[in-house]
Amino acid sequence: MHDLPRLFRSFILSLGGEGVQSGFHFALNLILIRMFSAYDFGVFAIAFVLGGMALTYVNALVSVPAAVHMPRLKSPGAMNFQDVVFGSIALVFALLAGVVVSAGLFVTLGHGIEAVAGGAYVGSWMLRYHVRTAMFVRRMTSAVTLSDVSYTASGIVLVAAALWLDQEGERVTSVLAALAIANLIATGVALRALRLRIRVSLRAGVRRRYWRIWPDIAWSLFGATTWNVQSQGIMFLVAAIAGPAAYAPIAAGYVLFNPIRQVLVAFLNVFRADFVRALAEGHYRRLNLTIYSACALILLMCAAAGAAIWLIWPYLDAHIFGDKFDHAAMPLVVTLCGTAAAIYLTYNVPLALIQAAGHFRPVALATTFGALVGLCTVSILLSVTTVAWSILGVIAGEAVCGIYLWIAARRILRQHTAPAWKTAAPAAGIAEVRT
Repeated sequence: MHDLPRLFRSFILSLGGEGVQSGFHFALNLILIRMFSAYDFGVFAIAFVLGGMALTYVNALVSVPAAVHMPRLKSPGAMNFQDVVFGSIALVFALLAGVVVSAGLFVTLGHGIEAVAGGAYVGSWMLRYHVRTAMFVRRMTSAVTLSDVSYTASGIVLVAAALWLDQEGERVTSVLAALAIANLIATGVALRALRLRIRVSLRAGVRRRYWRIWPDIAWSLFGATTWNVQSQGIMFLVAAIAGPAAYAPIAAGYVLFNPIRQVLVAFLNVFRADFVRALAEGHYRRLNLTIYSACALILLMCAAAGAAIWLIWPYLDAHIFGDKFDHAAMPLVVTLCGTAAAIYLTYNVPLALIQAAGHFRPVALATTFGALVGLCTVSILLSVTTVAWSILGVIAGEAVCGIYLWIAARRILRQHTAPAWKTAAPAAGIAEVRT
């Protein structure tokens, strides 16, 4: 229990960093909803969502394995080498993702400069995300907060300059390019605070070390893919069937609940590595208390956010959404988006415990089942009703995924807390099966 005050201080610092950048993103989205046409905001929202999807892949391929394996290392030299392994692979994936996103946006939108800006934004965001994760593993929370503040400050200045200087041109391109530069600045600040020689290497030893944990990473990668299908399938279906403008109201609905997501991210940044240590040291009672307390807090925040949105709805409807979303039944959209967000945010806590235990297969199965249910339900609802009601398909997929994850998390804790005579293998030699 002596680590709890330190964890709480780290959480407050992490929350401060997440809070400033979340506030920046939240305000930026509201400003762009007001300033841009529905089509332009839809394009920006799609680029933003692609960035979020890219983070799930760098999370699965590099960041979560780093957060699970690095805290177990006792030697500083071993941790530094492992950091070089994951950091080098993260850089490769960030560059690759930037190229892929640029090509995809060019094929979809047909605008080269806009596509390049979107790819640069996604790649730079991925790199900054992994650097932040590695520094949380090293317990350098104050340096991460400084990096987050530098991202927010530079982002505000650069986006304001872009909107002011490019009032008649491709404003979406200017905003995405400004955010990409802000990501690079923040990454530089974080690496400077690390005070270690920055090394990037793809030599044989680095590749072999990464390949050793590939079986776990493969399950993690599969889970990230199905999770993206589950959570973002509605974006692709709506955009493909009705265009970016039809997806814009849904994007605007989710934006209202983004601040709560940043609280969750701050919690996971600090506590994911602690979950690894707590499982190794047998602090299962503390794990139960932490998990259930965090979930209760998230649900309370979702309820408070819903009440706040209801109180200020006349202002939002008159000054933010305006007439551009009159066709979209925004009260219904926001209500359904909030329900989906509450389920998603809550099950991320047991998800972090499962990953900390090194059980990536249950995560992949949960997201697969959720993706199948969500994608099928969204497709059916889009064919028989309006875009707003199709969000029920997302809720169904999230619920299936959440139920499976909670069952898997409880199984992990029961295995560790059960009496020894219950968990011991029979004399015949039948091994305990862990899913």
